[in-house]
Amino acid sequence: MKKQQKFWHNAHNLEPLPNDYESWNAAKKQDFIWQQRILESRYDNLPPLKKIDVIGLLFTLLSIKMDRLADEAPRKWNKAIHAHASVAKVKLIPTPTTPFTGLFKGADYGLLRLSLTADPSDRGFAPGLALKLLVDGKPSENFSALVSLTGQGNNYNFFANELSNIVPEENDLGPKFINLIFRRVSKFPRKLYLQGFAKIDQTGHPEPDPFYPYRLFLVPNPTIQFPEQPPHDFRDDLATIPVGTSLFSLYAVDPKNVGDENANQNADIIDEPSYRQNAQLIGHLETTSEFVASYYGDSQLFFRHQRFANQ
Repeated sequence: MKKQQKFWHNAHNLEPLPNDYESWNAAKKQDFIWQQRILESRYDNLPPLKKIDVIGLLFTLLSIKMDRLADEAPRKWNKAIHAHASVAKVKLIPTPTTPFTGLFKGADYGLLRLSLTADPSDRGFAPGLALKLLVDGKPSENFSALVSLTGQGNNYNFFANELSNIVPEENDLGPKFINLIFRRVSKFPRKLYLQGFAKIDQTGHPEPDPFYPYRLFLVPNPTIQFPEQPPHDFRDDLATIPVGTSLFSLYAVDPKNVGDENANQNADIIDEPSYRQNAQLIGHLETTSEFVASYYGDSQLFFRHQRFANQ
């Protein structure tokens, strides 16, 4: 408890990542963040989940979320949504037949952050994830995924539904308002681009001919099930998952099957059912550690959102 209190007390004066951090190999980066940041700030007692900080979101400089390449947030960064989470080390295991390049061909050193948009007693249970795959000598590649903008109601099973980097439009006032906020920095706030994952492999070598999916579906392992009925804290649930668990199967939509060469510019091409039906299995995400809820994972670990179509 004393070590955790000391970390919190010094959090605003926390030394930034070492100057040569970006030059390290992926394994060393992962080990440093995990050992020196995540585990050092592990919660003894879980903090209560927060409501969405709408005012804070309005005043957040969202361009930082889109443009910052670092693995650590800038000082005084405010997480207005997805404020609390659990983080695990993961690896991406590809299928032998995946056509996609770069990190889609496999990545041994990653960090997966599983979170809720906000306190589920306020707006319902809304799972989200952020994946960071680390690269030797280069910035990491990141993407995020949601079940939907409104979540899954009163179903408290984190693994009840698939997640995707593209989510359909919602008619509820709350999601519409948040969409408007994110439109300040992205023409397509309900889509995140996957190009970066295909442009470089985990050793830092660029791909001469990058090929990336239009859309990913992350399908939960059906053997991982938690109670649907509240109340229980998803962070306690995640802490029971053993090391070496296959969490998600990755199904990808080949851009050639989208049916429109200009689909990247078309905000309406999202809900076509055949996309999911024709998506091919390209890999799995497997844990290489336990899940840990920590101060650093909640406040300092940073995941970039890549604008759709490099706007």
